[in-house]
Amino acid sequence: MNQSRLAIARRTFVGQSLAMAFAMSNPLRAADDRTRPEYLDIHVHLAQQWYGEKHGALTATQLLRWMDANQIEQAAVLPLVSPEAFWYPVTTEFVLRETEPFRDRLIPFCAIDPRVIGTHLTDQQQLVDMLLRYRDAGARGLGEHKPQLAIDDPLSMRLYEAASKVKLPVLFHMDNKANMDRPGLPGLAKTLAAFPDLPFIGHGKGWWASIAGGLTQEDLHVSYPEGPVQPGGAIDKLMDQFPNLYGDLSSSGAHAMLRDREFGQEFLVRRADRLLFGTDYYDLTQREFLQFSLFDAFTLPSDVQRKISRENSQRLLGLV
Repeated sequence: MNQSRLAIARRTFVGQSLAMAFAMSNPLRAADDRTRPEYLDIHVHLAQQWYGEKHGALTATQLLRWMDANQIEQAAVLPLVSPEAFWYPVTTEFVLRETEPFRDRLIPFCAIDPRVIGTHLTDQQQLVDMLLRYRDAGARGLGEHKPQLAIDDPLSMRLYEAASKVKLPVLFHMDNKANMDRPGLPGLAKTLAAFPDLPFIGHGKGWWASIAGGLTQEDLHVSYPEGPVQPGGAIDKLMDQFPNLYGDLSSSGAHAMLRDREFGQEFLVRRADRLLFGTDYYDLTQREFLQFSLFDAFTLPSDVQRKISRENSQRLLGLV
C-alpha cells in the first residue's frame, strides 16, 4: 500500500466514530445496507460562516465527516469567485488553505473570474503565471468556472488558453446566467475546437438540459426538465466530435439521467469514459443526492461503475 493510501486509511480510522454518528442521522444512508462504490466526488465546496445564520459554515472537517458517511474517498473542492457564482466569494486562497492539511482526500481547484483579465491580468504571461502559482500550491483543475459571460467570450477564451498551457482541466457551469450559449451549444463547440488538448467538464442546468434535442433558449435555464429525452441532443453530438468533453453528474446531472430511464441507461454506458461522479455538496442542510442512487437505478457493468465513480476523475486530475 502506498503512502497516500496509508494516509487515507489512517485518517478514515481516526474519524470513524464521528462519521458513524453523523451517518446515523444522514438520510443518504439507504434503508438497506448495500455497499456503494468508493467515490471520487468531482464537485464539492466549502462555505464560510457569513453565509447566513441558517446555513453557517461548511468546514473541511465537516466535509470529511460527510464524505466518510457516504463512501467518498476523495473530493475536488471548488472555489467560487464570480459574483454570479455564490452568495459571497469563496476564493482560491481560502480553498488552498483549508484543504492543505487534508490533501490526501481534499483536492483543491482554482478559479479566476475572466473579467479581471480585461483590467489587471492584461498580459497573457501574467495569467499563466497566476495559474502556475495555484497549480504549484496544489490546484488540480480550474473551476467552478461560473461568470455571467458567454461560454466563448474573448476573456474566457484567454483564460482557457492559459489553462491549456498549465494543463488544468476546466469545470464550467452552464445556463442562461453563466457561460451562456444557444440551443445546440455552438459557442461550446467553438471553444472545444480551439483548445483540443484541454479537458472541459460540463455542469449545470443548461448543460444537462442539452442531452435533449429540440430545445429553446428558455429550456437552457429550466431547473429539472421532465419527460422523455428528445433525440438530437447537443451533448452526444459534441462528445462524438470532441474527445476533450466530459460531464459532471452533480446537481442536475442525476435528474437528467433519471428523467428518461431508457435514455439514462444507454447514455451512462455509452459515455462511461466521459462521465464523472459528483454531488455539488456545499451546505449542511442538504439531504437528498440522487447521484448515490444511480448505480442502483440502472444495470451497469462493474467497469462502467468504476469509471464513473472514480477512475475517470483520477485520470483527468493526474492521480493515477
